[in-house]
Amino acid sequence: MRLLAVDTARRHGSVALLRDGEVAASASLGVAPGFGEVLFPTIQELLRGQALAVADIEAFAGATGPGSFTGIRVGLVAVKALAEVGGRPVTGVSSLRALAASANCDGPRAALFDARRGELFCGCYGPEAEPLAAETVGAWDAVWPRLRHLGGYFVANEPSLFTVGGAAERAPADRRLSGPQELAGAVAIVAAADLAAGGAFDPEDVQANYIRKPSARLPAVMR
Repeated sequence: MRLLAVDTARRHGSVALLRDGEVAASASLGVAPGFGEVLFPTIQELLRGQALAVADIEAFAGATGPGSFTGIRVGLVAVKALAEVGGRPVTGVSSLRALAASANCDGPRAALFDARRGELFCGCYGPEAEPLAAETVGAWDAVWPRLRHLGGYFVANEPSLFTVGGAAERAPADRRLSGPQELAGAVAIVAAADLAAGGAFDPEDVQANYIRKPSARLPAVMR
């Protein structure tokens, strides 16, 4: 299978091509904002380097978040449009699950992202990055009970989470792992496994995974 994955959900964006079960090529989109300006040129350059065209791609995948509301939309709109035009399957992959899949460890692992406000986005996964519980958001004291029973590792790609004052500074030091900042390759690997198991979707069925609802509210006079 030739699968193209896009990740624009968080600060570091990337695209990756999975070919015959392996990540054959990947490219950075730089740092947000501005993914929308470089995404399609980067995809074209990546495919050109593999002697491929968009029409040669058999499936698409996008990181669904949690992350930037605007960033998530950029990536998902792109892969959904490409899938729609080409009549190809598309699937969405949680950014937390992709981070968990990137961990170089055996056994269960908790993937952690900075959710601001002193809180964490948290997802618990098994050895094959299979979900063990619903993803959540909260301060350490709120998420720790489920993490304590996990008995695995803590994976983050934002080193500040584990530093003094970081939202996960109380994570056991000998159970901490660092993941890659660019996750498109991991998105591609998870997506390929999901597609092989029948997890293909129509473009309109792939939705963002914000976990936390937007804080913006309509003015009272407009409700």
